[in-house]
Amino acid sequence: MRGWDLNCDLGEGEPAAVTAGLCAGVGRVNVACGGHAGDDDSMRRCVELALRHGLKLGAHPGLPGESGRGTARIEVAGFTRLVREQVERLVRMTEGESVRVGHVKLHGTLYHAVDEDGELGRAMSDLMRTRFPGMQVVGLPDRNLERACRNAGVGFVREGFLDRGYREDGRLIPRGEPGALLGMEAVMERWRNWLRTGAIRIDGDRLLTLQVETWCLHGDTPGALEMVRELGQMNREG
Repeated sequence: MRGWDLNCDLGEGEPAAVTAGLCAGVGRVNVACGGHAGDDDSMRRCVELALRHGLKLGAHPGLPGESGRGTARIEVAGFTRLVREQVERLVRMTEGESVRVGHVKLHGTLYHAVDEDGELGRAMSDLMRTRFPGMQVVGLPDRNLERACRNAGVGFVREGFLDRGYREDGRLIPRGEPGALLGMEAVMERWRNWLRTGAIRIDGDRLLTLQVETWCLHGDTPGALEMVRELGQMNREG
């Protein structure tokens, strides 16, 4: 059976009970750290849950405003400062705890910007190499950011999305467009197909091969908690 690594973006305004329920069913959490969402209370809650469940803890930096999905151009200096400050904020939250920030996954506009802009991708890998050595980066496979991280000697974790639609080239369908978000049945089918074949179905019968190491299920996806529970049950049953 292919490796099981389910991750979830948390601390983005979901109810505390949902945060706790999701943490009970995933292996890796990406914690919003004050950019697009998150504050000290939500961050502390996520750190405590990661410690309790033995989860891999990561920072989830994003752009302030517009839920981190704005369209403003991002300059390298501002990008580097924004990411550094947010990651450092979560790192400070773990001081004295027996859990450490082990990875960084950008949110929304930042997540896609580092793949669309080679300069930003290199800025991200340089920041990780110099400021946060030993931390990994989570992102889409075979894009600018992965290449920049590999070239800089920064660990990279290839990510797929269970609840998002894909285009033929492996990019995500933008939110708001038809097919961008998947429901329970489609998520479960995607997981089963990938376990069997290493590929997922797009546009009906077309197949897209995805070599990924972790799968994301967004905490704000309708029914996310039920999806996590069902996926966990499927995993336990083999």
